[in-house]
Amino acid sequence: MKTLFVGALLTAILAACSGGGSAASASAPPGADLTVSAENNEFDPPTITLTAGEATTVFFRNLDAMPHNIAIYTDDSAAESLFVGETITDDAVTYEIPALEPGEYFFRCDVHPDMVGTVIVEES
Repeated sequence: MKTLFVGALLTAILAACSGGGSAASASAPPGADLTVSAENNEFDPPTITLTAGEATTVFFRNLDAMPHNIAIYTDDSAAESLFVGETITDDAVTYEIPALEPGEYFFRCDVHPDMVGTVIVEES
């Protein structure tokens, strides 16, 4: 009985100290233009739209227990990068993507190159 009580007490203490979930489940900070999540080795949404000539603030949530990032390239050869974001694991980060020219670009997770998406940059 004493062991059961101690186990229940430890569980309650750990739950109270956990803060109710990981930083990855946090809401987007004020000023974020859009949110992109990584979960089950997929991006949500798989297509993002940015405004040409304007920097964009992206709130990136990694909901997986493995590392992910967002990297934007001119095309799917990934030969020329336009933006490479910090790699995070079970966390969230705010990326500042520089202004891009109108067009369609490729984005991926550099750790998992089969995890891909499309960036569409449109005139406002």
